[in-house]
Amino acid sequence: MKLLNFFKKPQPQKRYYRETPPTLGQELARRENLDLSLVMGYLPDPDEILLNSGRDISAYRQLMADSQVRACVNSRKAGTMSLLWEIDRGRVKSKQAKLIQDLYNDLDIDAVNSAILNAPMFGYQPIEVIWDKIGDYILPVQLLPKNQEWFMFDKNGKLRFSTLNNCLEGEELPERKFLTPTYNDIHNKNYNPYGDRVLSSCFWPVTFKKSGFKWWVTFTEKYGMPYIIGKLPRHTMDSEREGMKDQLEAMVTDAVAVISDDAKLEFIEPSAKTSHSSLYENLINACDHSISKAILGQTLTTDGAQRGSGSYALGKVHAGVREDIVYSDKKIVERTHNQLIRWIWEINFNTGEIPGFSMFAEEEVNKTLAERDEILVRQGVRFSRSYYAANYGLADGDFEAG
Repeated sequence: MKLLNFFKKPQPQKRYYRETPPTLGQELARRENLDLSLVMGYLPDPDEILLNSGRDISAYRQLMADSQVRACVNSRKAGTMSLLWEIDRGRVKSKQAKLIQDLYNDLDIDAVNSAILNAPMFGYQPIEVIWDKIGDYILPVQLLPKNQEWFMFDKNGKLRFSTLNNCLEGEELPERKFLTPTYNDIHNKNYNPYGDRVLSSCFWPVTFKKSGFKWWVTFTEKYGMPYIIGKLPRHTMDSEREGMKDQLEAMVTDAVAVISDDAKLEFIEPSAKTSHSSLYENLINACDHSISKAILGQTLTTDGAQRGSGSYALGKVHAGVREDIVYSDKKIVERTHNQLIRWIWEINFNTGEIPGFSMFAEEEVNKTLAERDEILVRQGVRFSRSYYAANYGLADGDFEAG
């Protein structure tokens, strides 16, 4: 029986589906089926803090007045802006690549990168591109960052300009006019083109911190100064008592008062309650730590020095977290610049390989350039002595060009 079974033809396996059923081949869970505001033609901002407080995104811009928020934002930006950048020509024709290189040499790249790095803070950052004809080419001459509250997105995730004449749906914008770097939502902009906002995690810490400072100042005024008690005879008229009270209040600021010879002043030092002021200090420190974690992913680089703590191993861990954030932000900057370069290519050339914008740390320069230059040399490219001296930090007498 086993031999007969061996010679039997194998039966084809039954397929569950021969064609894709409509229910499996189409998207069913769509925003249009849930969100009534899409009837108006725009996509609402899903930020819960803004929705619950009835504010717009400018509320997050006001957080920058907080010293801890500003310090952490500047520190995060500085990590990315300290990187070097280059235009990778690859196999692009030298004339076309030189055009891009010269253009970027004329642009204020630091200002542009700083604007792009607002995207992690506010979720997205509209940047208007001003084009002009320069010689035979149409090129960007200005990149102008714009306030996020001036814009909205439609149901397809496309940026629209909210004007007085059309504040509900917004006005459609021309192609290749606005760069819109977005944070943490590059894969599904139709779901949330407003991006993920780091500053939304700082809203409540900053709010509680303000209250802590307010009550700390009140506490300091109450218990940090001696009490001044005025003593008058029992049958003194109320008007005289009020007058002396006003004089004592004035002494808080100018320490000068005029009283009658039968009145007495007594100064009483504050009690031991001053020790409770540490409660407000601890609240403010906790808020600062939360802000640092939200923006930088760690607290050691901004708060460790104040606490006088932090081991070498812990410092390395925190430095690694910072490097990861710098790498993530670097990708946003590179994508935005490469989008602009693609637009330049489509308008002026629309053919051939496109050069790329890339960023790298200074210690990576030799390795990155060496790997790229090795490939180019194998393709027949020859570099001058000045190129080696400029890009590899070599003195003229340190090498011989082959």
